[in-house]
Amino acid sequence: MKMRMRAAVALLGLTTLALAGCGGGGGTTKESGGGSGDPAAGFRVVYTRNGDIYRMNGDGTNVQQLTNTSAFDFQPTLSADRQWIIFTSDRAATYSKQYRLFLMRTDGTQLEQLTESAGFEADPAYSPDGTRVAFVSNRDGNDEIYVMILATGEVKRLTNTAAAEQTPAWSADSSRLVFAATPTSTENTDIYSIRASDGGDLVRLTQNVATDDSPSFSPDGRWVAFASNRDGGKFKIFQVRTDGSGDLQQLTSGGSGEDGFPVYTPDGAFLMFDSDRDVDSDIYRLNLSTGQTTRLSNSYDPETNPDTRAVKRGRQLRSKR
Repeated sequence: MKMRMRAAVALLGLTTLALAGCGGGGGTTKESGGGSGDPAAGFRVVYTRNGDIYRMNGDGTNVQQLTNTSAFDFQPTLSADRQWIIFTSDRAATYSKQYRLFLMRTDGTQLEQLTESAGFEADPAYSPDGTRVAFVSNRDGNDEIYVMILATGEVKRLTNTAAAEQTPAWSADSSRLVFAATPTSTENTDIYSIRASDGGDLVRLTQNVATDDSPSFSPDGRWVAFASNRDGGKFKIFQVRTDGSGDLQQLTSGGSGEDGFPVYTPDGAFLMFDSDRDVDSDIYRLNLSTGQTTRLSNSYDPETNPDTRAVKRGRQLRSKR
């Protein structure tokens, strides 16, 4: 299985913004205030710790565990109305790494299985309009991008190539998907975008000898953030214009650790990402105006919204204890 698991940090709040929804976390919103005085305190971050789903405020406070089973639950993504989470899990598996998509309320109740095929399904991304979920499956023999209409359960395949597609994320208006793909076994992974309705209008955003992965749209639709190891072999965060023009901007740098799985906050002021720069994998927040980075979580159990399956970029990340 070539696919690397989805890693977008999802955001949840209570009062809808004008640009409510971007990246993998559809319907992203902000609360009407936050008691800490931190400008990001009103956001809620949904992530994975040691194979379970958690949420916390954007300032790192009010941590709540949403799942607690022997299964591996990861890759949470939020509905536009802030009532539901879709996530990936092996709780219905009949063999190792047989992943399925599940739906639950944001308090962890009313669990429902959404997908079931002979292959696997993972990398879910709720559309900001709340009507669809994009995901990756090998049900037809290759890692391709699919979209499910949530009201009917109808599934449509959007890509059909020899490449391995992964980590889809929505534009704020739900019109396009951005994703990572590896065209051939001799090429590295780059970032592409397509029309979400039919998979047409393919645009290649990056082309580099390095690996580019885990893209996320900015709320204003001007930028795509992604992780890349073009900086000396260590994964750092970059952003590129949504049409692929102009120069890349490197957003994180330095240190011996790796940064990955970026997602913009709904107001576009911050970027959430995970990093092992302080040994353990934790959630960080980057202020895009000042460049200041704040560590939001601090646990011996690696925390990452994405990849809580057992492997991250070829390294053993964790196992369920």
